[in-house]
Amino acid sequence: MATQAQPVPVGTYFGLPGFTQPFEQYENLNGIVTALAQGAQTPWNPPGSLQKTDIVKWWEMETVVTFTASIVGTSLSPWAPYNLFQTFKLKLQGQYTPVEVESGVDAAFFQMYRPMRGSGQMGVQDLMGSYAAGILGASGGAEPTNTGYQSAGQTAATYPYQNPAIVPLSVSASGAASGATGSFSFSLEIPGGLFFDAYWDQAIDGTLLPNASGRIAPMAAFVSPQYMGGGERVVVPTFNYAALGAANEDQGPWYGTATAGAASVTQNMRRVGYYGSANPAELPPVFNWQYRRASKRYPVGAFTKVDIPVTEYGQLLSVYVRLFDPTADAPVNVANITSCQLLYGSNLPRFDDDILTMQKRFVDQHGFIPPQGFVAWDMLANTSGANGLSNDFKVLNTLTNANTHIHLVTTTAPNSTAYAVIGTELLVPVATQ
Repeated sequence: MATQAQPVPVGTYFGLPGFTQPFEQYENLNGIVTALAQGAQTPWNPPGSLQKTDIVKWWEMETVVTFTASIVGTSLSPWAPYNLFQTFKLKLQGQYTPVEVESGVDAAFFQMYRPMRGSGQMGVQDLMGSYAAGILGASGGAEPTNTGYQSAGQTAATYPYQNPAIVPLSVSASGAASGATGSFSFSLEIPGGLFFDAYWDQAIDGTLLPNASGRIAPMAAFVSPQYMGGGERVVVPTFNYAALGAANEDQGPWYGTATAGAASVTQNMRRVGYYGSANPAELPPVFNWQYRRASKRYPVGAFTKVDIPVTEYGQLLSVYVRLFDPTADAPVNVANITSCQLLYGSNLPRFDDDILTMQKRFVDQHGFIPPQGFVAWDMLANTSGANGLSNDFKVLNTLTNANTHIHLVTTTAPNSTAYAVIGTELLVPVATQ
């Protein structure tokens, strides 16, 4: 009796030459020009959505800011130019929003330590203009500047708490590079998934699932690419451009009362991924988890002790808190924080740190110090094996562990207007589609 041939499992041929067809190309939303306003944010209003075809690993937002008149009466934010984007999200039909952040500052920080390409440890381009961890001279003076992107403002009294601002050298306080005109460009990534060197597939309840070979073991995997077939995915980025003359340095690259200035933004969009195929064996497998980057604002006021809840649910890969004091118009100085903890359950510490411990671990993992006002923990980057490898066996699953929160203790309270932005990088559970 003849036996019926069994179908080849999804992903069997994925990654093999001759089967997998990658691409990098511009989107249909490309070259859209928007004039910036003085004193008010400007919504980005694209004429349509992104393409609904093929399989996307990530999108790239190429941004070109062009000035026709210098800005007068403003100061340059240490978070320029990334806070040009405010309330940014990518709406993805039938899924969670892959990116939903308060500010481009958050999108930039995620990208600094988890870039789609590169290790985040190779140089100034990967680090997006941030300062790498350096060594102070014996006299306690400024750091050496031989690398071209070290901080000139760090001293023995403040190191390593001085913020490594993420401002490229091409951005000026007047906006214009020279005279009344000038332009600069930068890029932000919108991930459709994340590559894991060693990924343990799990059910929503935390049960380990077998890999493609039928064994419970880790595998190299991209979790999870976005299938854009037909009408199943309507994808639209939504955000506001900051004002020329924002309310404070968190709200825009140029803050203060602008008395002059004219600028426009040219927004280009690119996509990186794979062409679709009628043969499922050639396509990357999709897991019951979707990669997501999110940040939410939480008022903390004039605190000396505070507990900040982590309200996102899923496999928590990394988490950070960004503290800002609008009255002081500056990030909260983390040098004053004596205890920073990531807790879960009945106050079980996942991390029980002071600032030096937290920063030392982050430098070990990524090669740079988090910016001023940031307290960050990365549970995905491997710190005991090959440098740069990602392994999810140490992540914190908030679906099986309740009451995840950040506990901070400081010796100097910020002003009553202070707030925290909680950034979470995680895998959220979804039905396989």
